[in-house]
Amino acid sequence: MNLLLVDDHPMFGVGFVHALTHAREGVQARAVLSLETALETAWRWPELDLVLIDYRLAGDDGLEGLRRFGARHPLVARVLISGQEDAGLQAQARAAGASGFVGKSLPITHILNALDRVVRGGEWFDHTAEPVEPRAGPTARQLEVLSLIARGQQNKQISQELGIAERTVKLHVTALLGALGARNRTHLLVRAREAGLS
Repeated sequence: MNLLLVDDHPMFGVGFVHALTHAREGVQARAVLSLETALETAWRWPELDLVLIDYRLAGDDGLEGLRRFGARHPLVARVLISGQEDAGLQAQARAAGASGFVGKSLPITHILNALDRVVRGGEWFDHTAEPVEPRAGPTARQLEVLSLIARGQQNKQISQELGIAERTVKLHVTALLGALGARNRTHLLVRAREAGLS
């Protein structure tokens, strides 16, 4: 599976690619920061199977990004990825040409299952409420929080950036500390680098 992630948070992109490629052999993944770079990368990567476009892109709308990517690269499957996991957004993604939607709260193994189905020509929607097995590492949403911590943002700033409650941010930070065996936020960034997530 060859896939491209479009997300404007560099550390999230690096961590997401690392998590995917270490979760399964044979996955080739790259991350870029903008839709324009993604469009150019796809021209140079004829084996590309799938693109994941973040809903909240700086300077770009993820739904419009789905349409633009489809117009330029119609043979590449498109998936919207977002921390906002409501049914309305999923319907908008489908209307914009997406073959799937994955929420950032899903474990990496579930995201890979969703992408498998899309690459085989199927669709993946309305699966964000499924019960999930215990997760061995950070979720995609937690990697996004980690990216913002690396940029020096505090919990209140992160909650505003991601559009989630501050208490939810605290839960993600606590989960990250546990997953990476870190004592505090500074140690968390050290552990993230050691784990190849930055």
